[in-house]
Amino acid sequence: MKDSISGNTEAILSDRSVEISPAQIEENLRLIEDLKFFLATAPANWQKNQIIRRYYLNHDEGFVSCVFWNNLYFITGTDIVRCIVYRFEQFGREITDRKKFEEGIFSDLRSLKCGSDAVLEASKSPFLDFLYKNSCLRTQKKQKVFFWFSVPHDKLFADALERDLKKEKQNQAGTTKSKTEPALSFGYD
Repeated sequence: MKDSISGNTEAILSDRSVEISPAQIEENLRLIEDLKFFLATAPANWQKNQIIRRYYLNHDEGFVSCVFWNNLYFITGTDIVRCIVYRFEQFGREITDRKKFEEGIFSDLRSLKCGSDAVLEASKSPFLDFLYKNSCLRTQKKQKVFFWFSVPHDKLFADALERDLKKEKQNQAGTTKSKTEPALSFGYD
């Protein structure tokens, strides 16, 4: 059945929500729980001399990694963003402005302080070099690398979602939009 729509039909159709089955919704929620389980347990039961443990998200986001370095477990800001993007997509929200979405998360990460929540690595340090070679980073510039258990993943997700839902409520453009359930029926008060 053809729509009688003038203009760019593909652009209009891409703004519509997508119907997915209850089984697919359950699967998406299970995938979120699997990621949360990895984030809670990745540092457990490592093999001797193991340095990195990976979790595959999907084709677009690739892997997130738990890295054991100097007797501590770490995660990069890049991998934190990947986790949140993945959770948004599985929750049924499409990222419409990736750059601004990431800026919001990196802004939230500024509240995690060096010493207690992260280390500040010098540009092109051996640690940053290792992280870069293992696709945990996009750049080897000086940056924070976060202690594994200091990252409040659920709060970062909730804060990013709240930012967009507030914008929607004020009829402003957000960085994501609801595409499928459960996001379509999720409300913000």
